[in-house]
Amino acid sequence: MNQQELFAQLNRLGVHTEEALGRFMGNEALFLSFVRQLPEKLDFTRIRQGLETEDGDLFYMGVHNLKGLSGNLSIEPIHDCARAILVEFRSSGFKHKKKLLSLVAEAEHESKAVAATIQQYLSEEGNP
Repeated sequence: MNQQELFAQLNRLGVHTEEALGRFMGNEALFLSFVRQLPEKLDFTRIRQGLETEDGDLFYMGVHNLKGLSGNLSIEPIHDCARAILVEFRSSGFKHKKKLLSLVAEAEHESKAVAATIQQYLSEEGNP
């Protein structure tokens, strides 16, 4: 997979690469350096731990960071999920935990698809 194919695949997954590139002032190399980091950055360990233990600070910061990361890189499906999680959490805390679990699972599913695409690109380019 070359860079153009990566961008096309990311677009199919809901990543608005042209919009994101605009945030990087058209610097594709800089944008790709951030994209390369995504598989490790899209880690839900802290979010799930915060939800499981009902640690509001840990959960909130994990989701807030996910929202910022996905927003800056124009990853719309993950950004939308993170925004929905924050809206639910701000309105009711852990009162509707099943709903939060469902929203987190959806965000994690979307994240895995994006991460898998990037990992495929990196392995084919010889940059694991």
